[in-house]
Amino acid sequence: MLTLISPGLLGPIPAAPEALPKVPAIDRLLARADRIPTGGHDAMTTLLRHCGVSCDPERDAPTASISLLGEAPDVRSDGYWMHADPVHLRPDRDRLLLFAGAGIAPDRAEADALVALFNSHFADEGMRLTAPHPHRWYLGSDRALDLRTEPLERVVGGPVPLDVPSGGDARRWRGLMNEVQMLFYDSEVNRLREQSRRPAISGIWTWGGGLLPERSGAPPDAVIGDDPLTAGLARWCGVMHRSLEGWSPQESLPGRRHLVLWDRPFAALLERDLASWSTALLVLNATIAVLEAQIKGGALDEVILDPCEGIAYRLTRSSARRFWRRDGLVESLVQR
Repeated sequence: MLTLISPGLLGPIPAAPEALPKVPAIDRLLARADRIPTGGHDAMTTLLRHCGVSCDPERDAPTASISLLGEAPDVRSDGYWMHADPVHLRPDRDRLLLFAGAGIAPDRAEADALVALFNSHFADEGMRLTAPHPHRWYLGSDRALDLRTEPLERVVGGPVPLDVPSGGDARRWRGLMNEVQMLFYDSEVNRLREQSRRPAISGIWTWGGGLLPERSGAPPDAVIGDDPLTAGLARWCGVMHRSLEGWSPQESLPGRRHLVLWDRPFAALLERDLASWSTALLVLNATIAVLEAQIKGGALDEVILDPCEGIAYRLTRSSARRFWRRDGLVESLVQR
């Protein structure tokens, strides 16, 4: 069995259907597969669930500690960790807009300088910032924090929500994040970025905090994906990991249950890049065509496609024969 998690596959997209690429294999799967209600609208918690992690809806999913395990195995990830992504904040009337992504992110030297500045300034606060990748930072705390946050993907490009974070430590945390903004504002990194007309790194967006969780149930036999969370889950479960580029749907991996995070459509939509989204769909279409042939030939018993829109699509040898079903991608898309 292969489970393919593909957030962004069904949009939302800012385009008319006639502008979409031709993806016949995706069309066939969406039309012919059995539909399974999942209730899930989040790729990260979907991944965790498939790896045996039960998430409390009243608390953050502990993605930071697992991602850090995958991205920086030399850093101790057994304490309390949060994602702490570098962001640019821009005033707009009576609100602050938040931006992140490739056009904002620091380079390696800038990230190292800002991390060192943070760690020097907050040395007595029981916190430590680390940046295994210039675009992805993590914040460790000596104690567990009572915070409810929002993932960066839900707030990027929009106003900073006034009610986030919430929880017992929220008031103190907002004050601390304001202090980080002032600290970074006066930094040499931002003075140089301003001179070169690049957006300032205004602060950090913290989310996904928690300790390494307990696991229940059987994990998949292999995890495939580019997100650090996939590498962390594979390491945590003690199973094989492959990047998307290093994986072929024709490859024979150990075991019978394989979990794939195909998040390239979602990454393109975050950047509002419809051309890259279309390209990602064409590559995914070719992959699904291979999987479809394996199902028809008996080499694979089923494929579950989960676009993180509350419904997963289960294709088996029997359902693949439903040639009379025609509704595909265009009919399933969510448009703005």
